[in-house]
Amino acid sequence: MSTNQPAPTESALQNVRAEWIPSTFDSDGIPRVPEDPEWNRYGDYIASYPGWSGDAGVEGQQAAGSGDTTDHFRGAEEHDLTVQWWLQRFFIDGDGNANDPIGELLTYDYQTSEPTHEVLFRREVDSGGAKGAGFREYVYGSGCRPSSGAAPGDPSASSPIVAEAGYAAEKVTQIIIHQPADGVTPEVVSTSAEDTTQTVTIESEGGTTSDTFTLDGTTSVTGDTGESFSDIDAIWVDGSHVGDIDVKDGNGNSLLEDPLVGTETDGVDAVRGVPILGAGSRASAIGTDVSNYLFLGTSSSWDGGALAESAAADRVHALDLSIEVDISREARQGTRRQSIDCGSRTVSVDADLAGPYESAKQNYNYFTGKEGDVVYGYPDGDVTVNNAQLTDDDDVEHSGGDSNLIYGITLEGHGDPAVEATHS
Repeated sequence: MSTNQPAPTESALQNVRAEWIPSTFDSDGIPRVPEDPEWNRYGDYIASYPGWSGDAGVEGQQAAGSGDTTDHFRGAEEHDLTVQWWLQRFFIDGDGNANDPIGELLTYDYQTSEPTHEVLFRREVDSGGAKGAGFREYVYGSGCRPSSGAAPGDPSASSPIVAEAGYAAEKVTQIIIHQPADGVTPEVVSTSAEDTTQTVTIESEGGTTSDTFTLDGTTSVTGDTGESFSDIDAIWVDGSHVGDIDVKDGNGNSLLEDPLVGTETDGVDAVRGVPILGAGSRASAIGTDVSNYLFLGTSSSWDGGALAESAAADRVHALDLSIEVDISREARQGTRRQSIDCGSRTVSVDADLAGPYESAKQNYNYFTGKEGDVVYGYPDGDVTVNNAQLTDDDDVEHSGGDSNLIYGITLEGHGDPAVEATHS
């Protein structure tokens, strides 16, 4: 490949890999990818990723004696991620285990540890890059608590249901690894003479080639076995490091767009890199037919009857399931990561209904406090919102020329639990 071949502009058109796994925790309570991870897929078709909203905590400070900002400093960080995928399977499996973060939200019992995920997205480009052989961009989210889930239902949509999950994350890093044009024997170096005990592991796609590098401060080191890499898919430091760590191709050219930042540069934390696979595995394709997951193929009921109640109209024009968890974040000593705690869960269903006198029926339900289970049926399971009661509805207003009144209501569940998921 020609080394002057330009890369395409950053877009959603390049190859994407999106995976998650339950976190394990270091002795200091920092969440990590477990050893030999068995990664999970959201779905075979990703609609949107990574939805990263990051706040570096930068604020200007002013000292007395000046009318201008004296300096800027960074405090604790705040991160959120959002991923959307075409629904291909129910939110839990036949054993009741979560298939995705929405499943975690539906099944969490508040008596056990909060579900926490490590999330890894990869965008792959085969041209451009420092060596003309393309590059891989990684967005790694660590300590990600599922904070919201949604499965909107629109019968006019000629597409599968697009599930959406939101995470509150402790840390998110974005890393570019330039791919070697030919086989290279990498070298690793730190900017600090204090880094002499840490090891750096480099892996190829699927972990088929792997080598370990023991840091020797500012002296470049080769791997323990001197492996040659035709591609690089992971670079991971086994502990905190003072200096910024770079990976070079053996000729002094960096394969990292930016080095892995150490505590000397950051002031507090060190970036460990892209997690390795080891003897683990990447997620395999789900493979089910997404056309089975159109909203048209779902069902619904409330208190054993139809959601739309006037004269057996049974006209449901939209049905959106959503789960929201209150999240608290507290900064803590010794790290820019914030502690994230999950609060109460709200499960609701928003429905658009129509019928001969639907607004009257639903306002009667609203002002008399009717409650009952809402059962939202999917091809391979049911979500039951227990003891659902109207908490909001539309205004009643007829305007000239309107052919119908699509009446919107919101139903919220309550009880312990307020929601249940059952695989069929």
